[in-house]
Amino acid sequence: MKFRSPRLVNVLVAGAATTAVLGFSNPAQAIPSSCSFGFHNTNMSSYASCSSGTGRFRATLKCDIPWDIDRVVRGHWLGVTVPPSNSIATCPSNARKGYNPGIERE
Repeated sequence: MKFRSPRLVNVLVAGAATTAVLGFSNPAQAIPSSCSFGFHNTNMSSYASCSSGTGRFRATLKCDIPWDIDRVVRGHWLGVTVPPSNSIATCPSNARKGYNPGIERE
């Protein structure tokens, strides 16, 4: 079959490319919400918890390590539960202090 119009070929190719991109896209993933985080007991550990949404979350904490580069520690991945559970991130024993507590969600 021969196409007489190069414009028609361009329209057909663009339509096929759009269908391929849109047809195989993944559905949007929900993330945990209603989350809180902060220091846990001392400045050497942090907590994170979420009480709604879906997905997983975990606590993060930066650790000040003398004579070494600072490192980020992370707690265990947890799913959303009611009542909420805490993910705990703890600095190693050679750390001077923890700082910048946070949360990762997926």
